[in-house]
Amino acid sequence: MRITTQMLNASMRKAGLPVNNVSLLNYVNSSSQGNSLLNALNKNGIKLPDKSFEKLKGQAEKLQQAAEKMASEEAFQEARTSGDLQAVCSNVQEMVKNYNNTIKSMKNTSSPLNQYYRQMLIGAAEDDKDKLKEIGITRNGDGTLKLDEDKLKASDLDKLEEVLGPKGTFSSKVSFLADKIADNARANASSASSQYNALGNNYFASASKYNFWG
Repeated sequence: MRITTQMLNASMRKAGLPVNNVSLLNYVNSSSQGNSLLNALNKNGIKLPDKSFEKLKGQAEKLQQAAEKMASEEAFQEARTSGDLQAVCSNVQEMVKNYNNTIKSMKNTSSPLNQYYRQMLIGAAEDDKDKLKEIGITRNGDGTLKLDEDKLKASDLDKLEEVLGPKGTFSSKVSFLADKIADNARANASSASSQYNALGNNYFASASKYNFWG
């Protein structure tokens, strides 16, 4: 199915994400790297399909699960009952770790759509930067997050729920985007494998027509 900016914008509006700051078309038009396996065949010889998409898929799936857990009421209800914030803090640490892994992996892929999603993910943190800072989460220059664990553990449950729980929007935005990132990585991994098989077979079929040794 062909993905359009309008389709993405409609989904993002539903998830509460801004849609006017980044244009998918800009990423497609400005991308200078491309992911054509034909280029790899012509310039560098036959290569195996890019494993970065498989790695990204796994990391994005972990991020989606961690963010979804943070956005639910269950974790906070358990903390209120037990009076122990350790589980909530551990969830925050897990989400930040997977957020950073996903951001770093997306930077290493050549998919324009991945770069679009990466910018949206960074933008979600930028939108809530003041609230995140109150609980010890700040943004590094490369878009990853830095966590002050002492400040996080000093935060009360109400504040954590306001910023990262169901009362806030950050975790739900991250969950939405991570799900899209995983889907796109899955599609890219499948496409890369298919193109590799097709182009590789065509390459060798063409080469076999010539006698290079005269």
